[in-house]
Amino acid sequence: MPSDLVPRALVRWDGFTLRVDLDGLEVMARRVLAEKVPWLELRRLGGAGSVVEVEVASHWQGFRFAGTLRLSELRLHRRILGCRVEAVRGPLSLPIPLGLVASLFDKYAGALLRLDPEDRILLVDLRRFLPAGIEVRIADVRCRERWLEIDVAPGSVAAAFTARLSGNGA
Repeated sequence: MPSDLVPRALVRWDGFTLRVDLDGLEVMARRVLAEKVPWLELRRLGGAGSVVEVEVASHWQGFRFAGTLRLSELRLHRRILGCRVEAVRGPLSLPIPLGLVASLFDKYAGALLRLDPEDRILLVDLRRFLPAGIEVRIADVRCRERWLEIDVAPGSVAAAFTARLSGNGA
């Protein structure tokens, strides 16, 4: 049976703006969490303006827990994504100490996530996922409807491109 339905692309490139489909990203994140961290469920990924919100739910030993993480000032430098943690809220929107969140990240995320509770900076190590030699920076990030729009700042792919051309890149 022929179908005219075409799935929406996860990522679109519009000039110097990278647009990430939050619905598609939610689906992918839910699959990964179900496989690797079955006690943690992604409820919603969204936000408004320059603030990105991540809502999660957790069930552990019969207890159910829901929380929201609000992030701003997203930046990318040397394949490390960084952002400021604006707030972490738990049930009834009560604040959760960042030290507790940092210890959970240390225990369950390993080297992928690092949170400095004093400076409120969250770092995500993307070096495993982005090829070496790519230097891209983020100028601005904003949420519009169900899209995360990332304005890319000047950078360089020269080292990675040269390595590929010479046959040294994987």
